Amino acid sequence: MAEPMVSAKMITFNHAPYIAQAIEGVLQQKVNFPIELVIGEDCSTDGTREIVLEYQKRYPDIIRVITSDKNVGARKNGYRTTKACQGKYIAFCEGDDYWHHPNKLQKQVNYMESHPECGLVFADCDIYHQESNKLIRSYNLSKGFHSPGHLTIEQIILGDMVKWTATAMIRRNLYEQVIESDPYLHRSQNFSMGDTQLWAELSLISVVTYIPESLATYRFLDESASRSKDPKKHFRFWKSAYEMRLYLCNKHKLSENIRRKSESLWCETSLRLAFHERNADLALQVKRKKQTFTWKEWLRYFGAKYAPFHYGCRAAATFLNLFRKKYQWL
Repeated sequence: MAEPMVSAKMITFNHAPYIAQAIEGVLQQKVNFPIELVIGEDCSTDGTREIVLEYQKRYPDIIRVITSDKNVGARKNGYRTTKACQGKYIAFCEGDDYWHHPNKLQKQVNYMESHPECGLVFADCDIYHQESNKLIRSYNLSKGFHSPGHLTIEQIILGDMVKWTATAMIRRNLYEQVIESDPYLHRSQNFSMGDTQLWAELSLISVVTYIPESLATYRFLDESASRSKDPKKHFRFWKSAYEMRLYLCNKHKLSENIRRKSESLWCETSLRLAFHERNADLALQVKRKKQTFTWKEWLRYFGAKYAPFHYGCRAAATFLNLFRKKYQWL
């Protein structure tokens, strides 16, 4: 195998219905340089491993599968897959997403090669809702978000424009520099998110650029790392995400505006989680930080502390949600 210009990094776990499309999106790329596809397969139980190994047999000059005898979890799987990448650049595509544009890699490499100051480039993305079979093309553009040019750490942490991982390409040497610089932030299990902190810290040592063109498709599933119908799982993820933001605020002494917004979001999410877990200690932490509550927040607070109040609120919410389409307010 020739030394690759780009390593496509693909981590996967139980993606059997989608993994073939993800792999084909890499194989269809029209490029004038060698590429590799490094797949981190984390002991799936649904046949994903068999699919990726079959692709490795068919394309041994392009595909390498990284696996182990036991499940290691998303963070460790991502790290070991990164360490296996050999390209000058790393492009990302998880096993349930796919690259629909055949010139994605060529466009991004052309840009990176002509802009050596750029360490990371994003693009717009299509959103495919698996359950409803609905496709939203060029999501950021459809929401009125325009190219911000070079993204700052503030825009990455709090910006309205979504930074789709499936569209990202990064310089491997900078990637390794960042993730090795702070193992607590980037390699431990302390935070549920794994990408936002990487993009944020990369923006401090290089230019982060956005291309206003849709190059990949993000598959929106009802159950994933960041979304769940289980409110406990949902709020645990976002509580961790806002704790990561606050960590970055402290580490890099970011503006008080960003800190206040992050702390406000942490309080809201943590109080919702406290209610669903009936965690009185967490509810008290929020109360000490926020001091003043709305009437709904008081309901969540007392629901976290007292069982009769908790089940009364849940019964009322269940009845009210019969007339609502959106997620329940509790």
